This record gives sequence, C-alpha cells and structure tokens, in this order.
Amino acid sequence: MFVKSIRLKKFNNLLELDQKRDSMVLGPYIRKEIDNAIKNWCPNVTLLKKGESRSQKVWKFKSGSDFIYGYLVGQMEGYIAGIIVGKYGKIPDIGESKEIRKMVEVRAKEIREVMSYHEKKDKID
Repeated sequence: MFVKSIRLKKFNNLLELDQKRDSMVLGPYIRKEIDNAIKNWCPNVTLLKKGESRSQKVWKFKSGSDFIYGYLVGQMEGYIAGIIVGKYGKIPDIGESKEIRKMVEVRAKEIREVMSYHEKKDKID
C-alpha cells in the first residue's frame, strides 16, 4: 500500500510538472502572437479573394469565405506551432496542438469579423 502511494505521488508530481510546462509553452506570449496573427493576417483576405476562382477549381469548395477562413486558421495554427518549435526547440505534442486549436477556435467570431471588415473595405475601394 505504501509503495502504491509513493508511485501515485510521483505520477501526480510528473503530471503537475507536465501541466506547468504546457502552461508555459502556451502562455501569454503565444496568446499575444495569436492576437497579432488575427490582426495582421486577416487583411490577406484581399489577396486570397483575388485567387479565389483559381483556388475553387483546385479545391472544389462551395463557399469562398469558409475556405479562406479555414486557410487562415490553418496558417495561424501552423505559425503558432512554429513559434513553439523556435522558442522551445520542440514540436507541440498532442495536448499542445489541441490547446493551440482551441485558442484559435475561440477567436472564430473575431476572425470572421476582421475578414468581413476587409472584404467590405475592398468592395468600397
């Protein structure tokens, strides 16, 4: 019983260390980079819209806005993963990858609003 208790404590300590490491990796710096990605990448809607018909022929999508949204979100997730590789010298594990996806997904409405703003702005210009 005593040995099991020690093993359980060691396991819990390792789990706690792992969770602290994850929170460091996906901490405020990464969240700031997601903010920057949303502000700076969504204007790319203009460029993506220009190539939409060509992309549609290749990818066979039905909604250009949904395709561009998915493209931007995928690029943001890859960008954040690249930052982790550069900053921490490791590829994000499954848990970190899920957390990155969640961090971007919770911003879906904001991403779409910024995209919509730039789409409308391009029509006016």
